[in-house]
Amino acid sequence: MIGARSRVAVIFGASLIALSLFGTTAQADDKAKLSLSATVSAEYQQDQIQLVFTALTEADDSGAANAQLIRSLNDAQKRLGKPDGVSISSGATQIYPVYGQKNEPTMWRGRGELVLDSLDILAASQAADKLTGLLALSRVNFSLSDQARREAHLLLTARAAKAFREKADMTAKAFGYEKYDIISLEMTDSGEMVGIRPMLMGRMASADAISTPALDLQPGQESVSVTVSGWVQLR
Repeated sequence: MIGARSRVAVIFGASLIALSLFGTTAQADDKAKLSLSATVSAEYQQDQIQLVFTALTEADDSGAANAQLIRSLNDAQKRLGKPDGVSISSGATQIYPVYGQKNEPTMWRGRGELVLDSLDILAASQAADKLTGLLALSRVNFSLSDQARREAHLLLTARAAKAFREKADMTAKAFGYEKYDIISLEMTDSGEMVGIRPMLMGRMASADAISTPALDLQPGQESVSVTVSGWVQLR
């Protein structure tokens, strides 16, 4: 369960409270309405990683640049093989000219990406180590997986609904009413990334080899919130 490491916050202070009275005094009890909102948020450990590696090439013509780029990407995929728990796909690929003073192409450059996605951060790190010296690591993205986000929303929705009902009950009694009826409801959710920490750690050097930096991938926390808002009628 993803909730084990979450820290939940219920926000009441930012909610809007509006009391509207319509008609005569005798009708006030049937017409008093409140606009309320309650927000519940929690931080969850990110459990999904994406690594983007880049190959760069240069050649005198576009065909040679393209061939070199394809060869570099194919070599990288062969070195990776099929690591368990890691999805490998091709990213953006581009071949473009470099112009000289006479506005004519003086050379061609290629840029291609190889993308690794995984829910197993250790497996992704081990796969990334195989590409050392072959491709450049250009991006590391951490996030919550779809499954983790669904579980977070399910848990927070229940808590936000409970907070909304408690707030409606408390506010109704504060104005001298005993009960309330929910007229309308609206729910919104959001996710906010609050920490990404990709780091490079040096391996211990052996007597006959130079130490090669290894990826120590440290996921951060992601904040997920659910807000329930709506109108209630007091009675």
